[in-house]
Amino acid sequence: MRVISQTFIDFPYDKIAIFVDDNKVCCRPINDMAGRYYLLGEYESNKRAVEVFRDINKAFYTIPLMDEDGRFYNQTTFTMPEE
Repeated sequence: MRVISQTFIDFPYDKIAIFVDDNKVCCRPINDMAGRYYLLGEYESNKRAVEVFRDINKAFYTIPLMDEDGRFYNQTTFTMPEE
């Protein structure tokens, strides 16, 4: 799955750790957890940021796996909502 930020940056879900920081949903590359983080979306409240975080998780676990030549993969995207 791909996660598209509000500023249209494309992040591979399996290579990032997503977290909520107050009213923001952010991510860090899993190979550099102490380094820079990226803003995925900013919302009016912490409650809304947590809802979006849960929506990302739900989207990942409910996507169908596609089988092509014996390989399974998922090819969906989650676009961060503006509000």
